[in-house]
Amino acid sequence: MLKSLATFLLIASLGAQASAREVDRQEVAERFDHDVPQEQRLYCSDTQMFTLADGVEYRACVNWRAQNRTRVVRSYAALDGPEVDGDTNLDIARDCFDLAIASQNDPYRTAFDEDRLLAGARVQFANCAQLRGLQRSKEYSLRIYETGVWLGGR
Repeated sequence: MLKSLATFLLIASLGAQASAREVDRQEVAERFDHDVPQEQRLYCSDTQMFTLADGVEYRACVNWRAQNRTRVVRSYAALDGPEVDGDTNLDIARDCFDLAIASQNDPYRTAFDEDRLLAGARVQFANCAQLRGLQRSKEYSLRIYETGVWLGGR
């Protein structure tokens, strides 16, 4: 029993060392989420008491506000790397990642092509890693993920 527990702990610790973490990321695209409608609301943000000519007190809105929220989907390029790595090696990996994404992130594009960006960035990252002597370069990988955010009021 004790021997099997020790074997399990050894395997678990080896597996933990091989896991990856997000080392760096950059936003590479943004688009409106057309599947989610905009949210709009009108509201009174401040009122004031008035006395009408017949002596009746009346509360009226003196400050109307309109809010509009839009759902936006942001795409990020992420660099995943080993859980534990030296600071110098991490700096090289981050520099190569920045260079790789910048080389593919055309500011004048009209559409975002995830596969094209990743393919080009991976080539540039590999070239930079080899040129700069990145250790454990096979343990680093690039990926794209999306997250939705609300922009606007509320």
